Amino acid sequence: YGGSSTFCHFSLAMVEQCLRGEELRARHQAALLKLRRKALREKARAELAWLGHQKCCLENLQDSKGASAMASEQHKVLMELKQEQAEIQHLQNIYRAAHQERKLLLKQQREILMMRHSTAQLQKKLHNLTG
Repeated sequence: YGGSSTFCHFSLAMVEQCLRGEELRARHQAALLKLRRKALREKARAELAWLGHQKCCLENLQDSKGASAMASEQHKVLMELKQEQAEIQHLQNIYRAAHQERKLLLKQQREILMMRHSTAQLQKKLHNLTG
């Protein structure tokens, strides 16, 4: 019985370590997606500013075709930004769901190990009473 108890404590410690690791991975993943979202916004802002400047220059030169092309490019940049943001949101949802599922599995494993430990202790008490 003692060996089983030691194994149970070891297993519980491993499950707890896995849970801490899972929490850390989830925080890292969230931080990475946040950085990706920020970089994407900054890139789009810079592209839009450049295209806006070019559009103004073309309007000053009375080049309506060029200005129209720049407006079209600005629209394209905005659509790409929205698409990338939707992809990031989708990834966040997937990662969040997978994290919750792994966390739940680890918690269930911990509960199973705790029940095994309790059962082993009860068996030990019963053995001591009968033996």
